[in-house]
Amino acid sequence: MKRIIAWLVLAALVIGIPGAVINTGGTARAEEVGETGQIMADGVKVRKSPDTKSDALTELNCGEAVTVLAEDGNWYRVKFGDVLGYVRKDYVFTNSAGSRGAYAVSDTAVLMGAPSQNSYVVCSLAAGQGLKVKALIGEWYYAVVDSHAGYIHRTDVTISSSAVAGMGMLKQGMKGEEVMKLQRALYDRGFLTKDNISGTFTSQTRKAVMEYQQAMGLSADGIAGSATLSTVYDSSNKLEKANADFYRLKGTVVLLDWFKGGNEWLHKGARFTVTDVRTGKSFRAKRFGGWYHADSEPITKYDTSIIKSLEGFSWNRRPIWITYNGKTVAASMHTMPHMANPTPSNGFDGHFCIHLYHSKVHANSKECPRHQRCVQEAYSAGKKH
Repeated sequence: MKRIIAWLVLAALVIGIPGAVINTGGTARAEEVGETGQIMADGVKVRKSPDTKSDALTELNCGEAVTVLAEDGNWYRVKFGDVLGYVRKDYVFTNSAGSRGAYAVSDTAVLMGAPSQNSYVVCSLAAGQGLKVKALIGEWYYAVVDSHAGYIHRTDVTISSSAVAGMGMLKQGMKGEEVMKLQRALYDRGFLTKDNISGTFTSQTRKAVMEYQQAMGLSADGIAGSATLSTVYDSSNKLEKANADFYRLKGTVVLLDWFKGGNEWLHKGARFTVTDVRTGKSFRAKRFGGWYHADSEPITKYDTSIIKSLEGFSWNRRPIWITYNGKTVAASMHTMPHMANPTPSNGFDGHFCIHLYHSKVHANSKECPRHQRCVQEAYSAGKKH
């Protein structure tokens, strides 16, 4: 009897009983049961087992359809052509999972009255405009935007893993006025060049968005979501590429005694970044001498131009941050070129002085009260509020 049962099982595997599935290294021979799902991102891996460390059998791109066979925790067991494997649920849109947030990819996206290009237009959408996708019907999504409901072709939207779309989202590949508006804002802040204002979200735009996000302390994914868009358009936000170091370093600034490690830390020959606290502007400099404080010089003519832009060449003390070797220290400087001029090619006719906590003046071996007040101002400005 046992032998008969064994033969029946083997026969089922060979000829294929309806509903039976064989997983032989990732290929599938199965009845197409379950529902259709759509991949929501590029480069989504179909894995051999429901584990991110499992072997990838193939990669799918946004918009490709799979057959969802079963659920397994946070994974779907899917079939794609002859491949049988597992995909994380948050990368697959299915009707049974409920609505998802989505965004129009260009200004040419429209909501139609029926799932057909020959139907009437319900409303036009702008690139990055949010909508809620309710169902997948062939090549079309049934969606709601504001007070309108209708159908939008799957190639005209990008689906979010969230159930609700935010105020808007712009990403690489999108086109339209909203993209151009973002590019202009990035240009105004110095993160994008003028010749990259095209209305198309290019790789250069993505790079500029990432640089802006890093400077703002946002998640640097290159996608302009609600947090990025709200801050980049905020006139009270003074972030520019020229003062990006100021925003990035805030909260990391320490007080370092010149005679208790400061002199050794900012050693002769050190090349470092100076950030002016009052303007947020940064430039590069090098220490070449000094024993009670750091006699320093700008490295290039460009660095000299930044120094001059602060308030011209002046003996006035200014609070600054010095960033070197992974540490940012409160300090003070003036901008007046004087005496030794090691590098004439930098356009700075002399050198300037940098004082740390308890640094002294070379002429009288005493602390300069004005420098020390600026050191404290720099330290206070560097704290998180």
